[in-house]
Order: sequence, then structure tokens, then C-alpha cells
Amino acid sequence: MPIEKPTHQTAPVNEITEDFKIVRYLDIIKFLSMLQNESIFFCRLDKLEDKFEGTSPKPNREHHENYFRDIYRHLSPNNESEEEFVTKSLHERIDMENRFKKLCCISCWNKFENESYAMWKIYSDMNKGIMITSSIENLYKAFQETPEIVQLTKIDYINHETDFIPNPGNLNSPVLHKHIAYSFEEEIRLLHTVSKVDSWDYDWDSEKNKNGKSLKINLDYLIDEIVLSPFAEPWYFMMIENLMEKYGLKKKLKYSILK
Repeated sequence: MPIEKPTHQTAPVNEITEDFKIVRYLDIIKFLSMLQNESIFFCRLDKLEDKFEGTSPKPNREHHENYFRDIYRHLSPNNESEEEFVTKSLHERIDMENRFKKLCCISCWNKFENESYAMWKIYSDMNKGIMITSSIENLYKAFQETPEIVQLTKIDYINHETDFIPNPGNLNSPVLHKHIAYSFEEEIRLLHTVSKVDSWDYDWDSEKNKNGKSLKINLDYLIDEIVLSPFAEPWYFMMIENLMEKYGLKKKLKYSILK
């Protein structure tokens, strides 16, 4: 189905209302998997190395604490103290965030203005790196026939010590924000939340890859150009060219402008 258009009834996202160029840096293994399976891999949020992913910043945690104190004072339960109630409720909230991170899968892209040496270095094999160019409009076209529900969001960057994020009660809200240390990425994020079964658990053993899900897409709509790392050798260019021909991907292939 098409990428979900946000409404007051859907999980919140930072809506993107304009079209612009986006890119994804990746290595040869991920590129080959994309071609073979005609899909994009969505990684589980809890498998990412950034420990702040999907977690509420300090001001939001303080908001949750005050909220639970208000509830206690209205309910006045006799079987536990206020501190016991608040501590238990905060632990339950953190547990829900952690469980949601196991259900939420993402595909990360980057708003493109100029090629980034840092992005080549961090997100691809420098000698065998690949950059796919696309656009917001292309994303919408590429997911038209995808059966799963997918959301699209801009990422906002925050200081987890001082910044409060909106919709504090919704578990999707922390997923729309990243630590300000990653602001250079200018990330555009695709979200897919797997169906919750058995009280927030999902049978990842039933998937080919326990680290996430591959969703079918139309690669011809998705990809504008394929750009190779500035450090790629001529033989590598020929190999990628042959792979594209084998899988029927008729797109322009070129070297990075940093070469």
C-alpha cells in the first residue's frame, strides 16, 4: 500500500510536504541484497548502535514522572506508597519503549545537498561504497504496491538532557528524534511497525533475518542513479555495471564527484 499519509488518527510523524533529493550510502552486500530481493531492509530499532534511539529525553521522563504522581494523588491506592507507584509506573513506561523498539523497523536515508566524505566513510566500505540517489516523490511511487504499512518522517535532532519532544505519551514520538550529535546526517526515515502479538512480542524467529524485515518495493521507481565511492577501482565499476545488467536495473552509474 502507499506510504501512509499522516492524519490525527495515525501515529505521529514529522510530515514532509515537499519533494527533494535524498540518498542512501551502503555497501556491496546491502546493494546486492536489494537487487536480488527487490526490497529494502528495515532494521529493528533495538539493533542500532545509538543508545538514544527510541528513548525519551530527560524532560519527557520528568513529565512522565509528574503525570504518574498526579494519577496516584487522584486514585490514592492504599496498597502502595506514592514512590512505589511512580517507580513501578516509570519502569513500565521504559519497558514499553524497549518493547516498541523491537517492533519498530526503520530504513534511513539522507537529505542531499552535497556528497559527504564522512557519510562515505561511516556508512559504506570506502573502496566499495555505493550511494543510491532518489527523492521523496520516488519513495511514494516505489511503495505503491508494498503490502505493509510504511510511514515517512523527517528526523528532528535534540539534546536529550534539555529538549522536550511533543506527544510525550505516544511511543512513536521518540523514534522521530535523534541525538544532536547525528545532526550532520539530515536523516529522512521510513518506519514500519510489525504487528504486535502476545502482548508486545513478535516472533522474530519466523523471519529470515532476526534483525529486521525486508519490504518489497519497485526499484525502478526508487532509484535515480547509482554513484560509486571516490576510492572504487575500475574493476569495481565494471562489476557493479554487470550486476545492474544481470538484475535489469537500467540506471545511470557514475563515480563520486570526490574522485
